[in-house]
Amino acid sequence: MDAAELGVDASSRTASLWTSRRWRWGATTVAIAIAVIGTAAIAPAWLLGARKVQVEVAVDVGCIPKRVMENFIPAFFEHDVIGVDLLLRGHAPCEFGGHSRRCHRIPLVQEGFSTVFKKVVRLTPGEEYGFAIVNAVGERIFELGRNERYRRQHEQVLTNGTCVTNVHRGGGVYRNRVLPRLSHMQKNAQGAHQLSTVWGDCLEKCPLTVKLIATVAPGTGTADNVYGIEESKAALDVWRSYKGHFVMVSSGEYVTWGLDSNTGQLAWSRNADLNPYSAANWNYVNNNAATDGTTYGSVVDFDVGYQKVYAVTSTIDVAGGKVWQRPVGGNGDWSPAGHTGSRLVQTTTGRTMLWGTNKVGDLWRCTDPCGPHDQWAHESQMGTNTKQVEVGDSDAFVVWKDNVSLYRKQENGGGAWTKISLPSALTNVNQVAVGATALWILAQSGQLFTCELPCAGGDAIKLVANAPANIISIDAGKVIHP
Repeated sequence: MDAAELGVDASSRTASLWTSRRWRWGATTVAIAIAVIGTAAIAPAWLLGARKVQVEVAVDVGCIPKRVMENFIPAFFEHDVIGVDLLLRGHAPCEFGGHSRRCHRIPLVQEGFSTVFKKVVRLTPGEEYGFAIVNAVGERIFELGRNERYRRQHEQVLTNGTCVTNVHRGGGVYRNRVLPRLSHMQKNAQGAHQLSTVWGDCLEKCPLTVKLIATVAPGTGTADNVYGIEESKAALDVWRSYKGHFVMVSSGEYVTWGLDSNTGQLAWSRNADLNPYSAANWNYVNNNAATDGTTYGSVVDFDVGYQKVYAVTSTIDVAGGKVWQRPVGGNGDWSPAGHTGSRLVQTTTGRTMLWGTNKVGDLWRCTDPCGPHDQWAHESQMGTNTKQVEVGDSDAFVVWKDNVSLYRKQENGGGAWTKISLPSALTNVNQVAVGATALWILAQSGQLFTCELPCAGGDAIKLVANAPANIISIDAGKVIHP
């Protein structure tokens, strides 16, 4: 039996089988989770007659290594990746790659609009296996061995790491994946054993990253206007267009909420389900806040926190509108936040504090979660100048009404306010967003700028040339804390 091979097979597969996602050179890896059901004792890979067990194979194609895209087969990634195949060594006439169109492949099925592909199959403990990713023109890349269309590439994608094993065949030694002992895998909630690794590497899973989400003009109408990208790639990579129309958006750890103030519709989606093909991922919720028998209508501003979504409704007095909260996961309904007299026009949630500004321009903060009777601390140093406040894990940033004054302070309210100077290219500020590593500054022109946290200002603020044009709303997701 020949060695396992990496190859590209141009056998047909329609691009409509699964939705796809465009991968560029950005740093990513493909995570693979394998759950094995059964209690049969593991046997060595070469032992014949071992009993097959049920294996749930789940492959996450949300992140491919930059080295694979640049150094192996760049042309492959000019097309969307639309699927994943599982290949088993024991199915002649091919191995994990190779050149035969008769190769036994087990296609996995996409889970919703996510980047995860799954299928339950029967495998033998100790069996050698591999994976192929499939692009929109039917080409395949295998992680083991050579690539038929690119024979000059002698290095295989996956060569070293704890997820590959020395396999002796035909006088040679090959580095292949081998299904591990059941005792080496944890069990999931259904009692199935689990194994996690990554395509092209041996990481346990794809790293979770902060989501940067934006909407573009026009805010009216129904045309799709949502864009998103991982924060780590936002200054260099191509932003992805998503289905949905909103005037403003806010992203948390794992979900994004959107508000269309033209229609009053409020919706949320898992970040993993944001996609350019269908708006079915958006779940619409009640947007008519009420308390004690009185309704206050739709929210006009909101921010997604770790556990709560905080919002304000339309202005009811000189200070603004009432403040509200609801669970971040879409369940439940609106309930008051802060004491009865709380009035704001804009809110933002950090690691420990809820911040907000009222119509007068006062700046306030309340410990998160901010209950219906909790009091607010007044940040009197800002006077009545505040236009917008935005907070991240460590820092709070304030934009003044003059659109050119930008200040920073600790997220928990400690320390003093520090003014951040703007570069000559940034003449006015519409709003800011705080991510895990950078401050994102939206100019009134719709251009986007970035500055590495905590942001020294001046020349440290750079234009994001690849951002979508005419942005009207920007938000960075919460820093993920495992």
